Amino acid sequence: MNFAVHRKRENMKSSKAHESGEKTVGGIKGLAAVALIVAFVCSTFTFLVLSQRDALAQPTKSTTCITSGCHVTASTTATLAWGTIYNAVKDPASPTALTVSAGSSFEVEWIATNMTDSAHANLGMSFIIGLPTVSPTAWTISNGTTNNSGLTGWNTIWDATAGFNWRTGTMLSTPNWASSPNAYTIDWTNSNWDVAATGAAYDNGSTTTPGDLDRTADKMGIDVLVNVPADTPAGTYTVTIGGVGHYYTTKTNKCNKAQALTITVTAASGGDTTKPAVSAGFAATTPSLSKTIPVSGFAATDNTGVTGYMITTSATAPLSTDAGWLATAPTSYTVAADGSYTLYPWAKDAAGNVSAVYGTPVAVVVDSTKPVVSAGFAATTPSLSRTITVSGFAATDASGVTGYMITTSATAPLSTDAGWLATAPTSYAVAADGTFTLYPWAKDTYGNVSAAYASPVTVVVDTVKPTVSSTVPVNGATGTTLNGTVTINFSEAVNCATVTTSTVTIAPAATWALTSCSGSQAVFTPSGQANSTAYTVTVGTAVADSAGNTLAASYPFSYTTSAPAPNNPPAVPASLAQYKSDGTTLLAKGLYTNQTTLVFKGGVTDPDSDTVKLDIELADVGAAFTGTPTCSGTLVTSGTTAATTCSGIVSGRFKWQARATDSKGLSGSWTQY
Repeated sequence: MNFAVHRKRENMKSSKAHESGEKTVGGIKGLAAVALIVAFVCSTFTFLVLSQRDALAQPTKSTTCITSGCHVTASTTATLAWGTIYNAVKDPASPTALTVSAGSSFEVEWIATNMTDSAHANLGMSFIIGLPTVSPTAWTISNGTTNNSGLTGWNTIWDATAGFNWRTGTMLSTPNWASSPNAYTIDWTNSNWDVAATGAAYDNGSTTTPGDLDRTADKMGIDVLVNVPADTPAGTYTVTIGGVGHYYTTKTNKCNKAQALTITVTAASGGDTTKPAVSAGFAATTPSLSKTIPVSGFAATDNTGVTGYMITTSATAPLSTDAGWLATAPTSYTVAADGSYTLYPWAKDAAGNVSAVYGTPVAVVVDSTKPVVSAGFAATTPSLSRTITVSGFAATDASGVTGYMITTSATAPLSTDAGWLATAPTSYAVAADGTFTLYPWAKDTYGNVSAAYASPVTVVVDTVKPTVSSTVPVNGATGTTLNGTVTINFSEAVNCATVTTSTVTIAPAATWALTSCSGSQAVFTPSGQANSTAYTVTVGTAVADSAGNTLAASYPFSYTTSAPAPNNPPAVPASLAQYKSDGTTLLAKGLYTNQTTLVFKGGVTDPDSDTVKLDIELADVGAAFTGTPTCSGTLVTSGTTAATTCSGIVSGRFKWQARATDSKGLSGSWTQY
């Protein structure tokens, strides 16, 4: 409730009294009635002008309001922000705890917003601070200083030394704050707080002139120095800061917004104000390839003993009550992301003294991101050279790729190893033939090495050319089988696609066919060869192994075919007989027949064991034989019976003779049946 509202209620009480008086003098009319209205209106107007000098929510209730039950509800719409200053250490981040020494002072600054309800003419706010009950000497407050904590939104016009009437009201009994019941009301009052030239807040905390100047204190601040007597027993105490006013915008209830601060008091010890000193030698690994940065040389000294160590990235000293202090000097410091950091070492003692900012903080670059080798790395396989051609080697990195390397191991090389190249290589050399798996690597400016490439390339290196190891027939062979197969054996498996009648030739010309090719052997078959003839087979340089190596030089070899075998004529057929066309009904010699087809049989032999066939010549009985076969049978094994069928025989008397002819075309003598 602000001053204007309070007084207005008082005037309303007077109005009610006037309303009662009107009943007594109910007949008064005209000028008298007008005079009463004018008097009321003037009285109200006069007060409103005067009320603008105060920015209070409880102008006349500073000694009794909270104890009488007003402003005790906690606001759900107001906000409170605060900062502290102790031993020249500032904490603007609304700390909830602070450690101080008995006999010292600390400053609290706070800002309250949304404590007014202008819709219902509740235009001001008040500030409250509650102190603990301490024996033998009570804590006190005094004006704050101009040494601001850095609290966001602070207006220096709120500093208590700015010249306005800074009022500390009568000490209140505040049962609402059981742990800090000795409360003070602290207000901006009796000053032109809504005037641009001298205003305490410009209504809304604006630091630009003139601010909004709408006579509504919707944002204001205050600062207080809390004095802790030297005889305060060591222990933990509660100081409560707050603001009182009304629910903002939509509610008219009286309310407060409060915050308890835990104050740990260390016993006075002759005034230990000596700060620890961090020793020279603090160092950190840079660049760091991990977000956990290794540090070393962190040591500190103090006149009473160092009780805590901390590393930060800010030159602003941490509070002795901050989280993160360690009992021993840390050997590492962890950051959340890659980047550049400056590390500051700090130390504190039992009295809460924190060391001064370290004179030579360490600048560290953190780069934990490995380069990435791009997809597309490839290599020639099989490789006919021990210098293997590679392609598609590329990599990316945020800080820049500074080195490229290829190895045959999935274990990453060190960034300090020999062999790194400034540009991506286009080849990789091996010491011997064999099978190799190539892994591409990249490193960055700070020494990060890429992870093992997900799809390394397997390469077969073969630099050995094939040779002809043996042949059948061997070079210089004689008496070889006419049209016998030719076998070529190589020193290693060959690519059979390169073994053809064009790459392996024979001279003089003969029909020449590749019969088979597999592994290291190829077989050719000639035909149409002549006896006692020298043939030369040449294996050309186009023949290649499975890797693609070709013969270093052509390989010729020769052989001579055997002389012709002796050939004797077959013997005269024996046991000749004639049969009807069924081949089984014997026709006696000298008989007549009307058969047009007859079968002739006889035993045939050949001294060379060649196969033999039976030749038959038919002739009229009155005609002479010509020696030309009328019909011939098929070749049969020597020493067996051969048969010959003659068809189209003309009716009449005929005679016939037989002979044998071998598979080489040599015929024996005719014999008449």
